[in-house]
Amino acid sequence: MALIFPDFDDAFAHGLQQSDIEDAMEQNRVELNQSLPAYCQITKVKIHFEEFEKTAKKSIKRFMYQEVKD
Repeated sequence: MALIFPDFDDAFAHGLQQSDIEDAMEQNRVELNQSLPAYCQITKVKIHFEEFEKTAKKSIKRFMYQEVKD
């Protein structure tokens, strides 16, 4: 599963609605999976509505998002 925090401000400024963003992310997933081997393919995309927690180096604290459920 891919957890995504899109740039909502930019998307809304271009006239996109939340459903449009979700559709675009799903389309991106399908297109990406065509070029990936089966064991690397993304099965699902989940939109994250808050910015990810980051370390002092500005990298995402990935351990906080390991157990993301549907």
